[in-house]
Amino acid sequence: MKVKVTGLLLIAAIIVILLPASAGAQSPGTETSIIVTDVVSGAPLVGKNFTTNLEISIVTGTAGTGVMGAEIWVSFDPAVVSVYDVDGDPNNGTQVEITNDFFDGTLVIVANEVFYDTPTIPHPPECDTQACVHVAVSHIGGSGAITNKTGSVAIIPWSALTTGSPGIGIPVVGDGVPPGSVLSDPDGQTIPINDVSVPNITVTHPGTIEGSVTRQGTPTDNGGVKITARGVDGGGYVTATTTSEGFFSLEVPLGGSYVVQAGYPGYLNAYKSSVSVDGAVTAVGATKLLGGEVNNDNCINILDIVSIIGDFSLSGLDPANPHDINDDGTINILDLTIAAGNFSRCGPTAWTP
Repeated sequence: MKVKVTGLLLIAAIIVILLPASAGAQSPGTETSIIVTDVVSGAPLVGKNFTTNLEISIVTGTAGTGVMGAEIWVSFDPAVVSVYDVDGDPNNGTQVEITNDFFDGTLVIVANEVFYDTPTIPHPPECDTQACVHVAVSHIGGSGAITNKTGSVAIIPWSALTTGSPGIGIPVVGDGVPPGSVLSDPDGQTIPINDVSVPNITVTHPGTIEGSVTRQGTPTDNGGVKITARGVDGGGYVTATTTSEGFFSLEVPLGGSYVVQAGYPGYLNAYKSSVSVDGAVTAVGATKLLGGEVNNDNCINILDIVSIIGDFSLSGLDPANPHDINDDGTINILDLTIAAGNFSRCGPTAWTP
């Protein structure tokens, strides 16, 4: 199966740029890389989606040239991940998301396709045994040939199918081998690719962090508290909000270690460190947020007290207004006494009931 796009603009001219007939010598001092970044959104969990960026980097010496076009192949194991169509229409030629970042003019997209079977066009040998993303792009206008820049040419949206390594690779052009990734200068000459970089991603089953949060002064509705879990070793960043009862549940990669933090306008954040997810559910228990931090400086002090007094008796307020600490719609003595009772406290506070 192949999902594919055909170039619509200046195809003949761009093919000359992107598929040069002969290889040129590398300019002095020019260093190039093609990079698939680590996960930039989502998490590599079975049944979930995540994204990585596809980037080009070039450092050009004083006599060097720049990149005018790029054709890039990215191989992957289709048993572990698939590429999901970014706009939900497999027939319109928009598979991955081509970005206007590395190239800054009007983009000319010649190829944006995903092959799950052996491609019918010239291709790297890796695409005979693995699936492949194939993009080819240049631009008109903008900065012309790109020098001394690292930027994204595409965002690849992945769907995680099962546990394991996606086996992401970047085949490149070399002497005596079939076509692969190639960078081109304005004269249609190849610019050698000095380095490729692929992430060490492992798709895992999700684990769950559960707990509850109450807010001081709001005994009946504890919804809307933002909960974040950040991997201690770079294992991702996941967010959720509490229910009206204060309950939350976060799906994170099983086997990681996380810092969990809870926050709400008008309150000091609470946190719990070294939360190890080594089972189906990890319970962190309950915590209470302390109110009175209305000016976002992470401490409850005279500035907060003065601020509350300055808005005293205002009513009809949005719950997001931090001065109305208990969200009853009015700034009154209840809000002031909450802040006064926590005077000199700073956050984040420990995760305790």
